[in-house]
Amino acid sequence: MIEQYWGLSQRAFANTPDPQFVVRTEPFDEGLARLLYDVTELRSGLSLVTGEIGCGKTMLAAALCDRLAGTPHAVDVLPYSRVSPTQLLQFLAQAVGIEKAPRSKPALVAALGARLATAHAEGRRPVLVVDEAQLATPSLLEEIRLLTNFEDRRDKHLHVVLLGQPELRGRIAKAPQIDQRVSLRFHLEPLDALEVATYVEGRLRVAGATRTIFDAAALTALAERSGGVPRLINNIATQALFVGAMRKAAQVNAELVSDVADDRE
Repeated sequence: MIEQYWGLSQRAFANTPDPQFVVRTEPFDEGLARLLYDVTELRSGLSLVTGEIGCGKTMLAAALCDRLAGTPHAVDVLPYSRVSPTQLLQFLAQAVGIEKAPRSKPALVAALGARLATAHAEGRRPVLVVDEAQLATPSLLEEIRLLTNFEDRRDKHLHVVLLGQPELRGRIAKAPQIDQRVSLRFHLEPLDALEVATYVEGRLRVAGATRTIFDAAALTALAERSGGVPRLINNIATQALFVGAMRKAAQVNAELVSDVADDRE
């Protein structure tokens, strides 16, 4: 009903990593470009992407998967890092096509090494993305470091991307054995006011908008009340559309944005 009221064909501000809703803001574009270059060209083994809660790290991973679909760089995402080192290896084994993974860790590591070497010889370049990596135990981070040892004289056989909140950078910095292997460090910043406007209007356009729904003052208020964090933008904008429809508003204005933002506090 809400989408119908505003003339939209689908929800514009769902907090899900749908690549069709990727909006080309400068921070996101830079992060994706640098990540793609690190994964596909440098391939030095380990990328580190951080950002505050809700700043778009998971969406960045989804965009990476979308851009690399159909290429030799097959991406698999571990969505939660509260796993044991052996569970990580089992996940990776399944991702690279080992149907019956050995139960003992030494045999599992050997099987993974052989499979990754074969994949590399065939021109395939597996990529493992570990989301919420700030939750990883020291032993899991060490296992991830060891995964970057799968290599030959010219290339790494696996590229790992760590996504996490800002504290992950500090944890990595205190572990020189893994810190020295990081080839890319990128931090996703919140959006500025102009980028918030681009973000909101872009998502509405993808959702089918053919007219201006958030007026200029509403976009300014949305930037201020969300702090430029995409997840908060989505939450406030969704509620503003709902309340605006209930009030039979012609547009979402600053007062409406402030009302729903106040309700969240």
